[in-house]
Amino acid sequence: MRSMKRFGLICLLVALIGSLLAGCGGGTGGAANGDKAPANNQPDSGPKDAGNAAKPEDQQKEVTISWWGAWGEDAGPANIIKHFNEKYPNIHVRYVQFNNTDEGNVKIDTALLASEDIDVFFNYNVTRFDPRAKKNLLLDLTPYLERDQFNVEEELGTGILTYDGKYYGLPVSSVSNAVFINKKMLDAANLPVPEKWTIEEFKQYAAKLTQGEGADKVYGAADFHSMYYWANPARGTLGSNAWYKEDGTSNFDHPAFKTSLQFKYDMENVEKIQYPYTEYKASKAQAFDIFMQQKAAMVVASNAMARFLKDTEKYPRDFIATAAPLPTLEKDQAENFNLGLQYFGFLAISKNSKHKDEAWTFMKWLATEGSVYLAEVGHIPTWKKTDKDEVVKIMLGEDADKIVDVEAFKRVVLNNDQPSYNDTELTAYAQVYKIMQDEAEKVMFDMQTVDEAIQVMKKESDEAIKNANN
Repeated sequence: MRSMKRFGLICLLVALIGSLLAGCGGGTGGAANGDKAPANNQPDSGPKDAGNAAKPEDQQKEVTISWWGAWGEDAGPANIIKHFNEKYPNIHVRYVQFNNTDEGNVKIDTALLASEDIDVFFNYNVTRFDPRAKKNLLLDLTPYLERDQFNVEEELGTGILTYDGKYYGLPVSSVSNAVFINKKMLDAANLPVPEKWTIEEFKQYAAKLTQGEGADKVYGAADFHSMYYWANPARGTLGSNAWYKEDGTSNFDHPAFKTSLQFKYDMENVEKIQYPYTEYKASKAQAFDIFMQQKAAMVVASNAMARFLKDTEKYPRDFIATAAPLPTLEKDQAENFNLGLQYFGFLAISKNSKHKDEAWTFMKWLATEGSVYLAEVGHIPTWKKTDKDEVVKIMLGEDADKIVDVEAFKRVVLNNDQPSYNDTELTAYAQVYKIMQDEAEKVMFDMQTVDEAIQVMKKESDEAIKNANN
């Protein structure tokens, strides 16, 4: 009899506990709120919830994620985190700085392989992003994109690298190139601000803007200090994957490359109206300084120029800078692929992240509404809905119109409406990149002719591609 009573009491307690648990469910059902989150040791697990909205208990739960980037925390990331926390106060972001060098990127790779504390991180340039995606170190973002109905092409643009149709990173920031021009010198020469021009017209401008001799000489133009820039005219006409032919071999025997290299050689070594690359090498000067010190009236440079334009203390001056697009190779060129933005900052999530949902929340915010704050570190937001006026204000300051031609800057430097090039063919990419620079440099030092350089580029690049495929 006692045993029967004890059994009845146990049954009553079980029933009471069950009713209490059911009451805590709030009538929403166990499938929505009762399931456990995917285990942390299941790196392939996708979103915890098929809906877009965060559940009340998720909003109250505090989580810390790590975000790795190459900038000093006070140079922009701290402010980005502050703005993120205004909307998501319970997702704390711990910033970790690394050097964007080979050594610094080895640190990232080691952390990813060792499943260390790394959630969201930047891959600077597709050449950093591509091998990590291929090594299966990154989280497949496709389930999140599908869940949130995030259309990558509509939000960020086309030509973004995928693998088997899946996204393993998003290009949240971009770079662009432009010709920055000293407006005072331009006006003195009675020359209008170009909105469309060819390399021959660029040469004519440079000739008219060149003044003086010797140490006092002001060159009409200056190319960027990196030897890679000699290929810009060819890039503008060939677009993405310009270094490769459809059969997989290198494309340096295309006449556009010879024309581009000959143009640079003639400007600097023959006509002497462009700041010489040989002087860059000897003095270790940078294109930004050459322009700001008024040693050249025009300079080809990236949007990183904004940091120098903004610094009126280091570079006091009596002129404003305007901007023009890179010139085309041919007069009637159908497209100029140098006009648009080139993807640069690929944000990704570690496959072994312990907080994938929270990492995605931060990543999506930084790819869209939060991307405007990337202007503080000199990057151009890729998001198509970004307010350009806000980017200019963050990038150049409240008094931007006193140092730059704002409308030209927005039209040229922040041009996300025009085509660009974003390489997806990356076979022996690093080797080809080095070959094309090394051989072109020999031309500028008169160690070989343009024809000889092009022949060597073609031969050695073909060999590098063949070896990479074997």
